[in-house]
Amino acid sequence: MGIYSHHTVEQLHQLRDTLTQSLHDRLTKATTAASGDRRVQFDQQTAEIRKEIAAVCAELDVRAGTHVHRPIYLV
Repeated sequence: MGIYSHHTVEQLHQLRDTLTQSLHDRLTKATTAASGDRRVQFDQQTAEIRKEIAAVCAELDVRAGTHVHRPIYLV
């Protein structure tokens, strides 16, 4: 049972689209702003957005019947 198991499929598609757009905006829009002698640089941390997109995609895969194979670790 995933973190997004209470959402409908349509809500998951909308959430994935919103998160993808947010990631695209972070990666393509300006990261600095300046006014006069002041300058601000914005942080472009995208790891959380990528994790959320992966969680939504995993939930959609489970509902579609696609089994996600995880790597096999040999110890």
